[in-house]
Amino acid sequence: MLHPTTTKGQAVEDGLISHWTFDKKNTNINAGEALDQVGNEHPGEIKGRPKIVKGKVNEALKFNGKEDYIVMGDVTEGQDLTYAMWIKVDKFPEAPKVIIWDDNPNGGGDAWLQLNANGTVETQRAGDGFGVFKTKSPIKAEEWTHITYVADGKNDIKTLYLNGSPAGDQGGKITARTGISHVVVAVGHDRNNFIKPWYFDGDMDEVAIYLRALTPQEVKKNYQESMAIDLKGKLAMTWGNIKN
Repeated sequence: MLHPTTTKGQAVEDGLISHWTFDKKNTNINAGEALDQVGNEHPGEIKGRPKIVKGKVNEALKFNGKEDYIVMGDVTEGQDLTYAMWIKVDKFPEAPKVIIWDDNPNGGGDAWLQLNANGTVETQRAGDGFGVFKTKSPIKAEEWTHITYVADGKNDIKTLYLNGSPAGDQGGKITARTGISHVVVAVGHDRNNFIKPWYFDGDMDEVAIYLRALTPQEVKKNYQESMAIDLKGKLAMTWGNIKN
């Protein structure tokens, strides 16, 4: 069952199954919990000690690249889906780092987004039509980048977006993911063990999953919503400093 959300950071609510803001009020490091703002049906279990830092929208989490990650569990199902999040890294990694992982513990259905050593973002899914492709251009180090991956089964196309704009795509059949989901942020991990312990080293904010394929217009709308909130916050801070 899908629930409406009033949380800022995701302008598009239709089909939104989970949204982890990583804001301070929704994240308890000591209790090891990152609350899901869509009905809280998929609270994230925090592993390690990521730090709460200034984010693109309110606060974010900083992962140390060694032991920090979050297990969201069984979230996705069906043929169409969308992953969306903000990331920021101080520098590009020497080897690939996992951004988000969604697996089949029996093999043949692993899906993930990773940041490559050259700064490109790559998506992979083995065995069932997810495909392997990457963005045509890299992200920028020391800057927040909005990443969206859309699997559109109706049109048999997968698309990666950077900052609201298409950045790479691939055609081909998309197989339904029902019964094989296990979502983990910042490392590759199935229900039982690590698959690719490529710990993410950097900041992450506003992780969202939709059980449908967002349109290009909706992807841009989500990006622009976060940008507007960020600008509003900066203007309020500037005005406060002027008054002081």
